[in-house]
Amino acid sequence: MDQNTHNRSVSQIPTELNQKRIFFLWVPLAAMWVFMAIEQPGINAIIARLANAKLNLAAYGVTLSISLIIESPIIQMLSAATALTDGRTNYRKLLRFMHFMAAGLTAVHLILALTPLYTLLLRQVLGIPEEIIGLAQSSFLIMIPWAGTIGYRRLYQGILIRYGRTKEISYTMVIRLAVTMGTLFLGHALTDLAGANLGAVALIAGVTAGMSAAYMFARPVLQSLEDEAPEKRFSWTYLLTFYYPLLLTSVITFLARPILNYGIARAALPLESLAVWPVVLSVMFLFRSLALSFQEVAVALLKEAGHVAPLRRFARRLSLGTGLLFFLFVFAPTGRLWFKHVAGLEAELLSLTTVPALIVTLVPVLGAFLSWYRGLLIYSGKTKYIAQAVFLNTATLTVMVILLPKIVGLSGVIIAALAFTLSQFFEIAYLVYRARRLDLG
Repeated sequence: MDQNTHNRSVSQIPTELNQKRIFFLWVPLAAMWVFMAIEQPGINAIIARLANAKLNLAAYGVTLSISLIIESPIIQMLSAATALTDGRTNYRKLLRFMHFMAAGLTAVHLILALTPLYTLLLRQVLGIPEEIIGLAQSSFLIMIPWAGTIGYRRLYQGILIRYGRTKEISYTMVIRLAVTMGTLFLGHALTDLAGANLGAVALIAGVTAGMSAAYMFARPVLQSLEDEAPEKRFSWTYLLTFYYPLLLTSVITFLARPILNYGIARAALPLESLAVWPVVLSVMFLFRSLALSFQEVAVALLKEAGHVAPLRRFARRLSLGTGLLFFLFVFAPTGRLWFKHVAGLEAELLSLTTVPALIVTLVPVLGAFLSWYRGLLIYSGKTKYIAQAVFLNTATLTVMVILLPKIVGLSGVIIAALAFTLSQFFEIAYLVYRARRLDLG
């Protein structure tokens, strides 16, 4: 199947699409991202109240970061299912692909967890303190089902998005969050599990519940699927060509955080900056996620009828709204309350949040356009351009964090904010260039 047979012409707009409909399709997806943003602080808050909190928080953080890297190739199943599930035959092929991905990534997790490789990675490559390694290994073993459960959940959520059932997605995230937090509280009350292990158990319980809920909500859609026309059936070659750039996009994106930390550690005020940057980043991510959730909405509605102008108009409004909300939150009294009482920054660190927070205000603004142009390219089947744009982003980021500390005497957190924001500009500029050359709007 090629691009022409896979997509309808952008000029075909048989039904009206208004801003209200886009909004109500988008809101549940935005809620999904918010729930995911809430989950980790909740787990950390419980671990912080258990015995040996410092060691367990560190071990859990190591476990989660490595699990996320292993998971990264599979998280694009959300976009793949939204874009490619045109009927029963395509769904079955995508499900087989999902089985293969889940088996492969789970095997990687198993090999790493059950052999000396994990200890070698932590001790020799990452330089993790010895007292953390045992805790990190036991919690990493608990996380073995992580990649598979995340992948299947995103597959079924993508199908729900494709067929306009986005409100069910918010239900799956409520169920996931409730099970995660319920497991944490019960484990805290009834067991003496180490905090890192309890966090891993709660996380696996939550994602398993979310996956099961997503499947149950998607079942009526799956049962109603019919065989698509032969010209709409994709080949294995098309699927691999479509998916591997998205896979690279996720892997490269996850590598950006250690690159930033490398630059921060070599700039002025390294310790202070390493403490402040994750706090600023987490708040920014919460608001940026509202914009990133628009990507699958764009893909689904483009698949439905090729609507361009209403979606582009919504992206502009979303860009303005998320940027304004972030600015008001950070620079109103709420920002200081968050940084001081929720994030727990000490008084001497609070002053370091102002400039980087101002710089990254542009990131939520850019997020809506990032989602829009990625959605256009996913719809067109030109996912290779998304991977190229992310590579450009990461290359820009790397050059800036290496060179800027040698040129200017700015603190590491300001350099990180500048590098992160400007790299977003380069990525979006490239996406705009490619989308316009494809004449997709």
